[in-house]
Amino acid sequence: MKFSLRHPYMIEPEAFWRDVFFDPAYNEALYREGLHFEAFKVLEESNPPDGRRTRKLAVKPKLDAPGPIKKILGDSIDYIEDGRLDISRPAWITKVIPSKLADKVNIHNEFWLERTGPGRSDRVASFDIEVKIFGLGGIFEKFLEKTMRESYQQAADFTNLWLERKGLAGK
Repeated sequence: MKFSLRHPYMIEPEAFWRDVFFDPAYNEALYREGLHFEAFKVLEESNPPDGRRTRKLAVKPKLDAPGPIKKILGDSIDYIEDGRLDISRPAWITKVIPSKLADKVNIHNEFWLERTGPGRSDRVASFDIEVKIFGLGGIFEKFLEKTMRESYQQAADFTNLWLERKGLAGK
């Protein structure tokens, strides 16, 4: 299943990458306050001089899955978000590695910002989700799509509040 999302941000792309996305305080607040995740930890992060950054996060979202999916996953799931910055665009490209069913669930995502005016941009996110579980693949993919849509909206709302709080809105 492939889909994409677009959310307005009150910041220009260069300022977002430079001042927000890799800021540890922003990330801690995003996952804990904005997304209400149960756990968030940076496992690895690299920032070489050439700008090709990477980051690996361990996170645990709250799980509100439908019955058949909850039966498989249980009450919670955590995952590793393995990401890298493609500096040629720039775009953040991730692979999500769930703690359960990692051999049956593939989630790839990338997002970038498109300037829409002075101090404004749209974050565009593209997803490719594949679940290989006989009889449940479609239901599981729809659940993941719904979850991604909700969390990316929450992240956009939180990010714009963060930008206002930190005096970065419109930069």
